[in-house]
This record gives sequence, structure tokens and C-alpha cells, in this order.
Amino acid sequence: MATYNGEAVIVRQLKSILQQLNDDDEVIIIDDGSSDQTLMRINELNDKRIKVQVNQQNMGPIKSFEKAIKLSQGEIIFLSDQDDCWYADKVATVERRFKDSQVQMVVHDARVVDGEGRELAPSWNAYNHNQLTTSVLRTIIKNPFTGSMMAFRQSLCPLILPFPSHTSMHDEWIGLVLNKKHLKYSLIDQPLMDYYRYGTNVTARRRKQPLVMLKKRCRDLNDIIKYH
Repeated sequence: MATYNGEAVIVRQLKSILQQLNDDDEVIIIDDGSSDQTLMRINELNDKRIKVQVNQQNMGPIKSFEKAIKLSQGEIIFLSDQDDCWYADKVATVERRFKDSQVQMVVHDARVVDGEGRELAPSWNAYNHNQLTTSVLRTIIKNPFTGSMMAFRQSLCPLILPFPSHTSMHDEWIGLVLNKKHLKYSLIDQPLMDYYRYGTNVTARRRKQPLVMLKKRCRDLNDIIKYH
């Protein structure tokens, strides 16, 4: 998990996660220099499974997630945002899919809610028009992968790290590598968490300018072509 000024939401998310973990599990948090009470709220939970590192300078979410993944020791790695809320059966449901030894990553759906927890849509994948694919090109055209709804095996880490310096998002890069390597992922077509959307994200998903998107896609394509 990467945190930044999340004092109002971090306890809700951590409680939803911790209640379904075993004693030997861990929650790795990289705080990106919060100026509010985020760290105090985390420390107040007094849970030995939580391990926090604070960036000495702002690194942004992509590099913070990279750092967290590098520090992880568990066999299965779940990515998490600071402001969502996991359902009580998320971990168990995802872990069942990993009983298939060929599955390298599991992705699932989420219910979309606003900042007050009111439902905006029953399905994030439908709401965001996500079409999960095994095609590298289709992933670049429209990223269908959402980090907070992904879990993958520790053995995938050497393949996905380090993230390219100018990658658009870490979840897209993970999906691109998975597809280029023709590795198997499993889709759970049901919501396993509440995915919070705030401000303009609720009423409008702003489209980036065509030139910006074209440059971004060219960079992503170049990165994955060079990847081996």
C-alpha cells in the first residue's frame, strides 16, 4: 500500500484488511511524506503485521508501490489503495483461485461508491468499460487492469520490477508483462471491495487530450517492445 495524507480513510481500509489476515501475514505501507496524521492513525492500530516505511522525499505512487513490492515477503501479493474497503471474503476468495498452479495473477471487480459510501455503480469493470484481455496492444490502447483489484504471485516480481521510469501506471505495466509473457490470470467477476471515487471522478471521467494519449501509448509500446 502507498499512503499520502490519508488520515480520514486509512483506518477504515486497514481494519477491513487486517480482519482477514493470518498472524504471519504482513501489510507493507510506503508513506510518501504525509503532512497530516496518517502515520499516527496507522500507529494507533498497534498491529505488528503492519510495516511502515516513510519516503525521505516524495516519490509518487508508482515508485512507492515498487518499493512496497520489493519489500514484500509473502507468496501472494495484494495491491491496495489507502481509501477503499475490502469485503470480508476478499482474501479467501482470491486465494482459492491460486490453487491452480498455472494462475500467476488474479483480478476481481468492485462496487463503485462515492466519498460517502453511496453506490455509484455495482461494477467497476462495467462502469469504466474495462475489457480484460490477453493482448498487449489492447492493453496499451485501454488499460483494463486496476491495481487495487489485483493480486499476484511473489514469483512474478523479478519479471515486473523495476517499473519503467515513465510508465503510465504500475497496474498497466504488470498487465503488459503478464500478457507479453503469455502468463495466465484468473478473473473473479464479482465485487470484492468498495472502490471509492471522489470529486470530479464521480461525475465525469475526464478524457485526456488525444496527443497526450498518443504519446503515452507510444512510450508504453516502446517499453514493452524493449522488455525481454
